Amino acid sequence: MNEKYLRPKQEYIDRYDRYTVEKCRWWLSHSIDTKSLAKDPNEKKLSEKEEKQALAYINHLHNYFYTGERYIKKEETIREWMREDEARDKFFEAAKAPENITCLTCGRLTFVSSKHLNMGWDKKPDTILFFYDCPLGHIPHRAFYENGEEFRHDPPRCPKCKTPVNEEDTVTDAAFITNVTCPKCDYTDTSEIKRTVHEESKPDPDYAKDRARFCLSEKEGQEFIQQKYNLEQVSKMMDELKEKDKNKELYDKVAKLKKLKIIELEQLLAPVLEKEGYIKLQFKTPEITKDVVVPFVVYEQRPDREDRASTYELEKLLRKTLKETNWRLMTDGVSYRLGMLEGRLHGYEREEDFVKLVKDK
Repeated sequence: MNEKYLRPKQEYIDRYDRYTVEKCRWWLSHSIDTKSLAKDPNEKKLSEKEEKQALAYINHLHNYFYTGERYIKKEETIREWMREDEARDKFFEAAKAPENITCLTCGRLTFVSSKHLNMGWDKKPDTILFFYDCPLGHIPHRAFYENGEEFRHDPPRCPKCKTPVNEEDTVTDAAFITNVTCPKCDYTDTSEIKRTVHEESKPDPDYAKDRARFCLSEKEGQEFIQQKYNLEQVSKMMDELKEKDKNKELYDKVAKLKKLKIIELEQLLAPVLEKEGYIKLQFKTPEITKDVVVPFVVYEQRPDREDRASTYELEKLLRKTLKETNWRLMTDGVSYRLGMLEGRLHGYEREEDFVKLVKDK
């Protein structure tokens, strides 16, 4: 029976931190040719002291950002590892062994002798493999996956004639040796795997010190996040300045655009509309989304102006009056009923929208 996959959280923290320490140690142990950093081959070469200082600065900068990013990803990575292992435990517990598996030698019903989880790799799903034994000890043993598919070992075949080959294993003090012969043709092959002596892991006297250096504390991690945000904001601001400098004429027009508040909008429109025979302008309750949309109603004062003409002239007047402002008539236009005209005005607040308004004029 498999051991539980889900472990105490501290084991995942230790695994994550150990990888961080190993990567930082690797980086510090691999020097960089600082001469290659100079773009101009005629530039004055650095002295040995200057090279060491440059390399130390590069290493410090790399580890600063690497350890900071590892801190940011740490909690979510550990949660994901724990979710995966918890799901494996649930999958293992829920898997049911296929029933009525018989011995291929005597035909008796076999019993489940063991159950194993095979972890999927390369995005392949995990599988459960059940092993069955005959009550009389007959072979061959049988194995089935949880979906009822039988596991079958495909023996290696001769590359010449495709006949199953014979394998003979030999173990020496130095290696594992496998001799392969084909019973049908003259094919033979020998493979050798050198034996390695597994020494007991030695204590790592510097690990605690390096873990403190490379695995950021809560305070250090939050400071990194703040500093990263500050750098991103400075970079964004510099990009915006470059963009504005590159398109100075466009942004000068944006600066001249009248950014009206709702009250100022009413003060602008009321006299203009009244002069053209549209009276009693009223704004209804604004619709607040990412922008502001203000429904309005106005009344036709001229009895001889037909509904279509009244609608057309009001839309034309609104578009002309709002052209140099941050407000536009909505695309659904104006509706007319018994001398009452209704519509909606769209107000823009963000600079990127102002740029679009100027471009569309």
